[in-house]
Amino acid sequence: MSINIVVTGANGAIGSEVINQLGKSELDLKIKALVRNPKRITPFLKKINKKHKGLIEFVYGDLTDKEVCKNLVKDADYVFHFGGLIPPRSEVDGEVTIKSNLGGTQNMVDAVKESGRSDKIKFLYMGTVAEYGNRTPQHPWGRVGDPLISSAYDYYSYSKIKAERYVLDAELPNWVSVRQTAVAHKYIFKNNLSSGLMFQTVLDEPYEWITDVDTGIMIRHLVEYDQEKKLDGFWNQIYNIGGGISCRNCGYEVLNEGFKLMGRSIKDLFDPNWIMTRNFHGMWFADSDILENWLHFRTESIKQFWVRMGRKHWYFKFAKYLPKSWIRKMVFYPLLKCEDAPIYWVNNKIDDKVYANYGGYDKFNAIPKDWKHMVLFAESPTYADAKMKDLYAHRFILNHGFDENKPKEELDIKDMEQAAKFRGGHCLSKTMTKGDLYTKLKWVDHKGNEFMASPYTILFGGFWSPFVAEGNPWEYGPLSKVAPFYEQIYKDDFSYKEFDIVFEDKK
Repeated sequence: MSINIVVTGANGAIGSEVINQLGKSELDLKIKALVRNPKRITPFLKKINKKHKGLIEFVYGDLTDKEVCKNLVKDADYVFHFGGLIPPRSEVDGEVTIKSNLGGTQNMVDAVKESGRSDKIKFLYMGTVAEYGNRTPQHPWGRVGDPLISSAYDYYSYSKIKAERYVLDAELPNWVSVRQTAVAHKYIFKNNLSSGLMFQTVLDEPYEWITDVDTGIMIRHLVEYDQEKKLDGFWNQIYNIGGGISCRNCGYEVLNEGFKLMGRSIKDLFDPNWIMTRNFHGMWFADSDILENWLHFRTESIKQFWVRMGRKHWYFKFAKYLPKSWIRKMVFYPLLKCEDAPIYWVNNKIDDKVYANYGGYDKFNAIPKDWKHMVLFAESPTYADAKMKDLYAHRFILNHGFDENKPKEELDIKDMEQAAKFRGGHCLSKTMTKGDLYTKLKWVDHKGNEFMASPYTILFGGFWSPFVAEGNPWEYGPLSKVAPFYEQIYKDDFSYKEFDIVFEDKK
């Protein structure tokens, strides 16, 4: 009997590579691939379909259509939900992004719950490192359970936090959420040379990459290992996806590696102040080995990825014969005029975004005009060692507000109250079954808002009150004043004088 798999976001870099890798499995698989428009199936996906005849059934429709979602999952054994809007498209319209990412996830989860066979469907939600928000060299390492802080005006991260919470709250019998780090994928140049997104790559921000190929291998192994009964204890958890030591770098290196294909460097082509200095997202995962140990998917380093891109875009090498001034004028100057380019916010006096992403006009004007005066994390004498998990990660581990040395099966209501106080609130439930992390309890935040959530969601998911801790408006400053859980990370890039700042949603 065939194993029925649903893939949303099939046209995307991740979804298409997942289907490609599933096609290499020896299992008898049938894939329903959701695509919005039959005329816009990518050449890559068409190639897979031609190579593996009978593997893919294309389903045309939108995640925002409940009936489409219901029909999609009715016979499914696995649902891999990758669909939604990502940057740079998500930068254009916040309302559409929320409708697609949150509304689409709600429809998919509800479709599984209402299918009459939810106990037989295994649901994977793909989250994102963007849920953790801004990180700096002060806390470059993070893990599951760290506070989720949507970067101001980042509708992508906001929508993904809300969507993941919906998955956790739904109490599906078999779910897993995997928070994807930055993806090095086949469309990286196409996406980043069509908008101002690359200028949001904060130079000192840590990144742990994964390639599209390795993400596809991860999902193939998940199906294969699950069929082999090797995943006992794997489900109903959150994991970080990362490529490990060979995929760790920072924003400065990210841009530099791409420009090396042109025989250039970032210092040749950019001015230092083109790039915003805070309020993005990225970190090194102290716990990404956990998922690797389950699914054994790492095959490509970030350097190997750039070699692959060099072969694909072989013509880039001729750029070294072009004057630097010509490349700047013809390639990058037009991108600086895009509405998602930080310098556009400065030039057009979009005050809130200038403040959020640079710290204000004074901070922007203080950025050195010459690269030789820039102090960069990547060029510090301790940088190479800082990327070594066994040496450095433990120094940067955040406090989650309860005794993590206790076995999970020993956690009780006292631990819940301790964790709640660390977040500025209280646990209103007076009792719980010791070690039961999935039965919902009642909580209250510092503003008096009551809500229900499981201990796993709060202690191990990094969530708190949906009323004060999930952005839009982005009020993490005021929250940090009463919640040490948030203060310990928010203060790294935002001064105590800024703690009263609320970035209001103007849309």
